[in-house]
Amino acid sequence: MPAMPLSSPADSPEGYGGDTDAPNGELEAFTQDQESFVPDTEKKVDWVLSKIADARSRAARVRGNAEMMAREHDREADGLEWRFGPALQTWLRAELTGSKNNNPKKKSKRLFHGILGYRTKPAGAVVTDDAAAIAWARENLPSAVTEHLDKKELVETLLASGEVLPFASLVPESETFYIR
Repeated sequence: MPAMPLSSPADSPEGYGGDTDAPNGELEAFTQDQESFVPDTEKKVDWVLSKIADARSRAARVRGNAEMMAREHDREADGLEWRFGPALQTWLRAELTGSKNNNPKKKSKRLFHGILGYRTKPAGAVVTDDAAAIAWARENLPSAVTEHLDKKELVETLLASGEVLPFASLVPESETFYIR
């Protein structure tokens, strides 16, 4: 991504007061040539971190707004499907059975803005009572019943005890670099 040019002294790496805050004018070089800027003082590092934080904040706002807009469009589409769905089905059924249709097995119609169609769903079953299904499966189909391991609880117990077991290894504390 290309570097963003600075638009005002208040947006400069000197801080919030423009060039007057720069010790010995050491940050003036950044406003002249962004390629030569090196964050080698606390003030410069903090300025870079503020720019990173601002960019991440803008990205989060854009994502949030895009998600809200997408939800609005989805609601609009759902409403249109609810309102016009039956009529679209009727039209498609007539179109597929009409004299223009050369292929009696055809189950869809492609239009400029989308496709209408029918899809055959295979027969299936839906479990409505998990406890009863598990009890029945334990008796009649034990391979369908599995156990769940809570790894978070296991790790907390291993860390607290310090015990080393053949199925786990303890990882020593370490430092990682991050930018937030």
